[in-house]
Formats: sequence, structure tokens, C-alpha cells
Amino acid sequence: MAAKPRSRRQEQLQFATQLRAAGKTWPEAAAALRHRYRVNARVAPRLARGLSQRQVAELWNQRWPDDPKTFKNISTWELWPASTGHAPSLDTLDRLAQLYECAVPDLLADLPNHGHPPPHPSPAPASPALAAGADLPDSPAAEPLLLTPQLASTLVHRLHDVRFEELAQALIMWVQQANPGLNRRELLLKISTALTVAAAAPLLDIADADERDRVAAVLDDPSRLDLATITHAERVLQHYRRQGDVLGPQIALQTALAQRHVIADLIAGAPEDLRARVLTVYAELSQMVGWQLYNLGDYRAAQYYYDDARTAAHDAENTELVTYVLCTMSQLATWQNKPRVGIDHAIAAQAWAAQTDSPAALGYAADVAARAFAAAHQSDKAQRALEQEHAAVRDMAAGIPLASWWYFYDESFYWGTSAECALVLDTPEKALAAARTSLPMIDPTNVHNYAHTLALQSQAHVQQGDIAEASSIVGDIARISGVNRSPRITQRIADLRTALTPWQRSRAVRTLDDLLDHYWLTGSSSTNKS
Repeated sequence: MAAKPRSRRQEQLQFATQLRAAGKTWPEAAAALRHRYRVNARVAPRLARGLSQRQVAELWNQRWPDDPKTFKNISTWELWPASTGHAPSLDTLDRLAQLYECAVPDLLADLPNHGHPPPHPSPAPASPALAAGADLPDSPAAEPLLLTPQLASTLVHRLHDVRFEELAQALIMWVQQANPGLNRRELLLKISTALTVAAAAPLLDIADADERDRVAAVLDDPSRLDLATITHAERVLQHYRRQGDVLGPQIALQTALAQRHVIADLIAGAPEDLRARVLTVYAELSQMVGWQLYNLGDYRAAQYYYDDARTAAHDAENTELVTYVLCTMSQLATWQNKPRVGIDHAIAAQAWAAQTDSPAALGYAADVAARAFAAAHQSDKAQRALEQEHAAVRDMAAGIPLASWWYFYDESFYWGTSAECALVLDTPEKALAAARTSLPMIDPTNVHNYAHTLALQSQAHVQQGDIAEASSIVGDIARISGVNRSPRITQRIADLRTALTPWQRSRAVRTLDDLLDHYWLTGSSSTNKS
């Protein structure tokens, strides 16, 4: 039996290896990866072979030394047809096909087919998640979507079938391709609300009747808390984190608050041998509530829940979780233009991280320190923190198991922070290179991180005076904001639009304004630029 993969990339390689062992060709393995992980047809064959973009560039340079390429070239080809990428030429596609041992059409398999459809096509749902509800409307006259009791019941019972990655990908693709006459914002809100019923099922709402009875007994008498119940609570925390990444804080906040209340009732009567684990779950939920409030712009409330999370993590003697909470407190302070407070929390996080054997804790503590130092214009200290983070990220690749709350943290995050620091320190060329490195590494269904990295790219283009590219990227952020309407994302859009004011008569910005009007994203910006 194969070992459990430690990362998404390892999981993809393991899957590809299994396909090859089963006799699948390279193109067949790539196609399976493309459908399973929702990557495009230029990315899938590279993943099938377990290659990084840098390794592909090295293979290219070995075969065609007179036409050298870097990983940046591979990245821009893989980003295409998004506005942040560049279309590969036919000669480029032919050479990539040689490297991947496939046909050129295999590298274009995800592009739309503009041929005539069959006379009576049968509708197919975009994903298993969407199959639970009504078909997407295809004309402005479609009936409004209603969350009926029958549909809600169906969604709840399909909880374990819903993959957040599929849900996000389906919604993002639909918002980009839907009939322009539709009120996309209104329909997206209705669809995401319906789909969220499944994701928001209570933490202790368990399908198995015996297990449900046992949990009910625990709620009546917390002293009866057992290992199975707390393990279940720990396991589903990840669903709630992903819920916020995909669908936004407005939806995820209520779920996290409800579950925090449930767990709080269990702490006092929990058996001594499980008390630390209950406190850890409670601390994670408090941090999660604080994070959603931060994204909603309620900074005072976010600080309250972060403080509560830090106290609970200390009570649990969970040093790694203390580090994580202090990191989020540093991020909150820096975002509010209080970099010295951010530095204070970051230094505390680094001190606690040094007492763990977690490279993720060391890396993320250095990450928030770099951002705080950059905001305070202490560029040398910011650079040293980034170097510390990069070393820790490399150590993460060694395979030390990570705590569940580090699910978002990987090399892409390091490059994103490098871009953010470079922007604050007025080096847009460096920022753009770092953001372009980060973006292909991010799971695109993590709408939150993907949107913020796009914003870094756009800001770098503004600083370089490339207004057409900057405007186009803001349009991309606006489209995916229909899935995750986080106030922090809409604030970034408003900030970027304000930065484009000197060019508001240009065609690119006027086109952007039309798109922002369509998504109801016009309005004033914040003064915050961190």
C-alpha cells in the first residue's frame, strides 16, 4: 500500500505513477490528471511526469540550446489563455509535445470547441456538486433559483460527495462563460448559497446513526467525550477552512461560530487525556472566526478572537498553533498599517517557532516578519526574513508531516510574499517576476489566495506603466470575485482601480469600468496598500 501523500504535488505524482503502472500512455495519464485536478492541458503533461517548470526549461535547453528558455517562459505558456499568460506559438507547442511525448492537439484539449453543436444536445452538469441542484440557466428569461427544502436535504446528504475544488472550478468557469445578458452576480449568490448547505452541515451532524447517538450523549455529558468524537471534529476542520477559501467569509463565518460554540461546551467536562486536543480544536475554530472577520473588515472583532485562540493554544500547550495564531495577529496589524505592532507579533511567532520542529512554523513566522519589516521600510531585515522563509520552505519539501492548518502554505506563498514586499519597496520588476512564479503553483480553487496573487501582478504592472495588462488582470479578479465576494478582495479591486485613475480615459480602463459595473464592483477604495 502506497504511503499517504504529504502534499498535493506528491498526490498528483502518485496518481500519475499508478496510471502509468496500469498501462496508460503519457497523454492518457495527462488527460486523467487534467480532469481530476482541474489543471489545463499545458500543465497536465508536466505534472504527469513529475517535472517542475524549471526542469522542463532545462530539458528544453538541452535539446534546443540555440533557443534557451527559463521557467518563466514555461509559466506564461501554462497560464495562457488567461490574460496573465502568453500564447505559445505553433513551433513552441510542437517542441513541448516532443518533450512530453504527446500530440500538439493534446496540449490544446481544454480550449473551447467552436464547431456546430449536435441538434439536440443533452445537458450535463458541470460537476457532481452542481448535479445536486437545478441546471444552470442559459437565457435571461430563466426562472430564479430557489433553495427548496428538498434541495437542501439532498445537498446535506451529499456532503461527502462535494469536493470544494470541483465546486469552485465549476463556478469560476461558469461566471466566465455565462450568457452576458444574465445577472451573473444575483445568480451566483443563489447558486453558491444552495451549494453551501452541504458544506455548512454542522460539525457533529453525522450520518451513521450509532455514531450520532454517541455524539448526542457527549453533548449531554461532556465527560463522555471519546477519541472517535474528537477525531471527527479535527477531521472536518479542514472542510471549514476550504469553505472560506472557496466561497468567502460571509458564508464560512457562521459555520465556524456555530462549531466553536459546540466545542466550547465540551472543554470543562472533557477527560484529562483529551483536554489538550479539545482546546486545540477550540483554538483553531477561534482563529478561523478571527480570520473570517479579518476578511470581512471587522478588525476589532478579529483581534478579540485571535486573542482567544492564542490563549486556548497556550492552555493546550500547542506551541506550533501558538506560532500560527501569532502570525495571523502580525498579518492583521500590518494590514492595518501598524507595521511595528506586526513586527512585535512576528518576532514572538519566530521565538515560539524556534521551539518546534516544524519548518512550516519557521517559514510562516519569517513570512509575516518580512511583510511587517517591508511595511516599516526596513528592507534589509525584510530580505533576511525572506531568506529564512525560503530555507524553511525548502525544508518542508523533505516531507515532515504538517499540521492541518498549514494546508495553504507552500512555495507559492513564499513567492507571493516576495512579490508583496518588492511592491512595498518599489521594485516592480522583481515583484512581477515573483508573482508570475507564484501563480502557477497556487491551487486555483483557493479563490482567496489566487485573487490576491493576481492583485500583486496587476499592481506591479501599474507601477511599470503597463495599464492595459494591469486593467485586464483586475478584470480577471472581478470575474472570480463572483464566487468569493470577500470584502478584502473587493477592497483590492477598488485600490487597483484607484491606482488606474490617471489613465481612466484609456480604452483599457474604460473596458474595465464596464466590467466592474457588471459585477457591481464600483466604489471608493481603502487607503491601505499593504
